[in-house]
Amino acid sequence: MTPKITPPLRLLIDISAWQAETQIMSAAERGALLALKMFFWRTGPLPDDDAVLARITSMEPKDWRKARKAIEPLFIVRSGEWMRQDWIDELEEAYAAVNRVKELSRKGNAARWGKAKSASFDPPAGNPAGSPAGIPQGVPHGILNIYSVPNAQKPQPKTPKPRANDVQPEFLGDVEIAERALGIGGAA
Repeated sequence: MTPKITPPLRLLIDISAWQAETQIMSAAERGALLALKMFFWRTGPLPDDDAVLARITSMEPKDWRKARKAIEPLFIVRSGEWMRQDWIDELEEAYAAVNRVKELSRKGNAARWGKAKSASFDPPAGNPAGSPAGIPQGVPHGILNIYSVPNAQKPQPKTPKPRANDVQPEFLGDVEIAERALGIGGAA
């Protein structure tokens, strides 16, 4: 099993199922249920503690006790936790999607750069004497700023080749001729 990462930031809500489930709830109860889902999405199971659940839902304890009557039947309350299998399934699907994208990204980077992203395959930088790569052995590190590597040449910039979307001079001449023929443009 792949290790879990930070919970996905996008909360999934099936709108038609949400409306059917909350149709007989008040707006405060709907908001409380949504707050509970967001808390579950970020941290996991909800504790069966009225004071904590009231804080999660941003309700006064007396208001939470009223809302609890409408919300609690939607959960399985066991072992000091409020659980919903559909929320667990949604969260697991979101983790799987994030992990699939992460794996595809890793494979894409490996294909692009020609190696797997792993420090064990990277060649060590520098040489056995401890000098950075490109610096001959025996050069004291304190004078690297004034030392230049012999025969080092700066790469010369390449002249860009015209691309398919670049405007060619011949094209501009054709445009001027066409504009004159239509009586439009600057040289009409």
